[in-house]
Amino acid sequence: MPRIAHLSDLHFGEASQALVESLAADVIMAQPDAVAVSGDLTRRASRDEFARAYAFLEMLGAPLLVLPGNHDIPHGNLVGRFMHPKRRWQRARPEDSADQLSLDGTRLIGLDTVSRAQWHLDWSAGGITLERRVRLAAELEAARGLDVIVVCHHPLRHGAWATARRAPREAGATIELLRAQGVKAVLCGHLHQAEMARLNPEGPLQVIAPSAFSPRGLNAPNGWNLVAVEKGELRVETREFLSGGWRGRELLPAG
Repeated sequence: MPRIAHLSDLHFGEASQALVESLAADVIMAQPDAVAVSGDLTRRASRDEFARAYAFLEMLGAPLLVLPGNHDIPHGNLVGRFMHPKRRWQRARPEDSADQLSLDGTRLIGLDTVSRAQWHLDWSAGGITLERRVRLAAELEAARGLDVIVVCHHPLRHGAWATARRAPREAGATIELLRAQGVKAVLCGHLHQAEMARLNPEGPLQVIAPSAFSPRGLNAPNGWNLVAVEKGELRVETREFLSGGWRGRELLPAG
């Protein structure tokens, strides 16, 4: 039964060191088979923030699958954002981090949803280009017969509490691809609040992790998700930092 520590929205640059150390201890105690990080390692995509984020992740002692988020590309530097948006991301990334992980009948596949710009004002919204979807389709085909979990930063569909936020471009086409290929779940973040819901009646579960460290949220506690895959079914425990300690609760599908 693979167990995956799902972390998101670490936002090093605004993280409390005491909370960082406490969460690391909680994850290590859970002894996950892998750590999946669905983006926003940093606040401003600085070299120091990336270095601190990866030092933390290496400390967890498990295989890593790490995806970028919208905060992991330059924000104020438009030349950097358009010409080489992921230069610092790529340079900071450890050699042993992977784009896919195989865990006892389960395959984790990373999907980059970060976009440099939008035709609207919310440049954080992301997008899944045709090139990314073609690559994902090939990876899903190669994983046929396995329990597949896709990891990305942006939720592909928002619940009623987050309808003011835009979904990434081509989210609908991506959801249909995931449904057609029998994907079990999508692990994502971005919204800083834990939620689990089906992307459509026949589609995969979407599991959103809370922000690991950011103080910015919808009055939601910091936390992380522990995802277990057993006989093709997902069980998710969200671990929340409440009253100075970690408390676990089962995360159930909304609605």
